[in-house]
Amino acid sequence: MKSLGIIACLTCLFAFGGVCGYAVSTRPWHNAAWRAHWEEHWLEARKYEDAQRLNLSPRQMEQLAPLYDQLLSDIRAIREEAERSVVQAVLRQNRVMAQQLTPEQLKKWNKLSEERRDRWLQSNGKSNTPQVH
Repeated sequence: MKSLGIIACLTCLFAFGGVCGYAVSTRPWHNAAWRAHWEEHWLEARKYEDAQRLNLSPRQMEQLAPLYDQLLSDIRAIREEAERSVVQAVLRQNRVMAQQLTPEQLKKWNKLSEERRDRWLQSNGKSNTPQVH
């Protein structure tokens, strides 16, 4: 009877791990449209909180609107630059690593790189790929 309880607990733990893994792997942040919507929603929430807590008048909100627009633009530019920097770092690492591999390893590496590139494209909704080789 005690072993049945242990099995049940382990089964539940395994199922919970699977659900968590699925949730993490399908996170919407990779979707550009979802990300843009989230950024706009975040900015609207920030504007609302500022207006409420600072008791801003409609005129002040109108005057501050360009600042909020600039904030959103800056955040998007920073994120896009960070994404480009990460891609460049990966490409740099790939070039150096490829020089250290045997021909057989390089063949496997090329296949692995292609799989990674395809996953990246799928998760980011991109149509062109950065060259990894």
